[in-house]
Amino acid sequence: MDTNKTPIYPFEPWNVTEDHLDLAMNYRNETTFALSNGYIGTRGTHEEAYDFDEQHGLEGNFLNGLYEQEHVRYGEWNFGFPTESQTILNVPNCKTIRLVIDGEPMDIRTGTLQNYRRTLDMKHGQVVRSFEWISPNGKTVRVENIRFVSLAHKNRMAQRYSVTPVNFSGTLTLHSALDADVENHTRTTNPLVDYGPFGRHLLPDALTADDKTMTCQSTAVNSKLAMACGSVHLLSEAAAATRHQANDVDAWIEYDFAAKQGHTITLEKLTVYTDSLDMDKDAMLPFVNEELTAFAADGYDKEFAAHAALMEHFWETADIRVDGDVPLQQGLRFNLYHIMQASGRDGRTGMGAKGLSGEGYEGHYFWDTEMYVLPVFVYTQPELARSLLDYRYSTLDKARDRARVLGHPIGALYPWRTINGEEASTYFPLGTAQYHINADVAYAFQLYVTVTNDIDYLADKAAEVLCETARVWADVGCFAECRGGKYCICSVTGPDEYNAIVDNNFYTNLMAQQNLYAAVNALETLKEQRPDAYQKLIEKIQLDPDEPALWKKTADAMYFAYDEKRQVYLQDDGFMLRKPWDDSRIPPEKRHLLYENYHPLFIYRQRMSKQADAIMGMMLYSALFTDEELLRNYDFYQTVTLHHSSLSTCIFGILASRIGRHEDAYTYFAQSARMDLDDYHDNFYAGIHAANMAGTWQSIVFGFAGLRLVNGVPEFKFYIPEAWNGYHFTVKIKESVLAVDVLPDGWTITLQSGDAVNFLVEGKPYELTEKGATCHEAL
Repeated sequence: MDTNKTPIYPFEPWNVTEDHLDLAMNYRNETTFALSNGYIGTRGTHEEAYDFDEQHGLEGNFLNGLYEQEHVRYGEWNFGFPTESQTILNVPNCKTIRLVIDGEPMDIRTGTLQNYRRTLDMKHGQVVRSFEWISPNGKTVRVENIRFVSLAHKNRMAQRYSVTPVNFSGTLTLHSALDADVENHTRTTNPLVDYGPFGRHLLPDALTADDKTMTCQSTAVNSKLAMACGSVHLLSEAAAATRHQANDVDAWIEYDFAAKQGHTITLEKLTVYTDSLDMDKDAMLPFVNEELTAFAADGYDKEFAAHAALMEHFWETADIRVDGDVPLQQGLRFNLYHIMQASGRDGRTGMGAKGLSGEGYEGHYFWDTEMYVLPVFVYTQPELARSLLDYRYSTLDKARDRARVLGHPIGALYPWRTINGEEASTYFPLGTAQYHINADVAYAFQLYVTVTNDIDYLADKAAEVLCETARVWADVGCFAECRGGKYCICSVTGPDEYNAIVDNNFYTNLMAQQNLYAAVNALETLKEQRPDAYQKLIEKIQLDPDEPALWKKTADAMYFAYDEKRQVYLQDDGFMLRKPWDDSRIPPEKRHLLYENYHPLFIYRQRMSKQADAIMGMMLYSALFTDEELLRNYDFYQTVTLHHSSLSTCIFGILASRIGRHEDAYTYFAQSARMDLDDYHDNFYAGIHAANMAGTWQSIVFGFAGLRLVNGVPEFKFYIPEAWNGYHFTVKIKESVLAVDVLPDGWTITLQSGDAVNFLVEGKPYELTEKGATCHEAL
């Protein structure tokens, strides 16, 4: 990771602006200016739809949950290996609008381009691009186009394209297209595996066009999932002539205008997408046409107003304001904006590690959602967190099936990477062996219920997930005589993918232990507060009366490898047996890409860690350890962790804050905050790093502000970086919203709304009893 890069964009608190055109940076900028609403995702490609090669651009449009599959080709197959791949599909592009000036096509790569600006307006959730273009024949036009993907209606996106002749009058032609000749760039975005689809896999069934509307319906070759889309066009004035056409792969409409010098012509292109996961295939095109009619009746301005209001609502609770550091402020908001817009909201979709900004990781959902993104929403947008949890609950039966494949007679085992709920990881040492995914999912359910006190959700869904995941933990290991009867879990991979198939991974064992306790507590809570739901649950999952006692016994006896000499918890049983890592043996150009340059066995034999592993467990459950224990372990793992994952630095930074290593904490935070915005890993073209983005929010709220739950009670431990004049954020706990202000001279917490709240600051109790009440202390 190169953290010494020159910032790419000007520093602005609410915007990210490309202030000049650099086509060499086009691929990366397509991710920067990507838009989404959790269902539709569209990369920040130009309206003119330039035909860049696979190394310089990707016209990407995606529908969350819509995927293609292919039979996985193994050199050697074993029982339980996934047989079908899953890859998010690149769907038809409806954004194309081309301008022709008196028969001369406008192309920003030719002629003269001036006053070029493209801005991601994060406050309102839109991208605005404007420029002046002088044709080779000397004719100048001023162009502005705006696009947004609506948070108000999941099926809608909109564009407003305006053009003004500056020094001439003549014929302007606007060509609007729907391109259904699409395919994924699999070889570029995931070049290391033979994991399709390759070539065209979403084939058009029907395309239509008339003077106002064009539509398309397509079906995936193997998964047979289908989608439909269409656009309707609204003009600021009547066109002098209109033409349209639809063929086997695309549709288009052209409007000719008798344009006058200085007079602006505007085209509004309103687009709708849907798919067969939401409705029957036969219903899709009728839905698209009906929705386009309704969208046209509502109009661009009304839709944008509704969308902007939801953006305002998001920022009211999710924004973190930093006084005195505009670059970090910009990075924070960029990160929060991207995770917000990429999260599934319909209860049947999750959030991919790249969101809906690119094809990286095949669009798969990982533990990133539960452990990095979801905690942000639990404290700021609990309804959004609940939707993401609903997705995991909807795939519980498939997790049960997966547990049987792995030899567990009862319980559920969630997949390491997936879209449809089935395991899609083809390399089990770094995939299926990461059993901690089960505890990560359980952690997210437990965190949501604890912070929101949503007992109804516990009764309806969360308790079932907690119990079914606990069942696997009670079966996967054993009470080992050679470890004094302690419960041991063998042959797993923790978060650290440089140490695979290990025994007693610390993070896995700790998370399993807490999963088991959470399941026991969930049953006790339901038995006391929702006896009918309790009885319904035990009947539904056929819970043996002895199981909760076994879960508690297992959790109580959980084994953790410990180095008595160093007085630290070991990442796994064999960690200290491995060869000390010698970074000098590795050429600099190979250090960050070990798996691309070295055999896995070479990597597994080294005493080092790719990313936060044991440290992450200690950060999550810091209340279980003394400060001295945290400090010793932090110092030890600092020396062996390479931070080759974007998920790592924010975790170390949060724990550094907890133990008072404030300079370390700030350094780690700074590395995380602008990681994507400045493209530290040189791979932003493939999509965002959603986990790290969410980790920057955690770095401030859980790190500098020290928020953690102690027996369900929020506790803070405040610190303000020396470079800052203050920072401010809000969190929602149960039904109450707390505004937190931290300044160099002290902290203030205000009850903005909701019921009375009890909280701790470094162990000292406080209470806010009514709206507007505040507590203040000096730092």
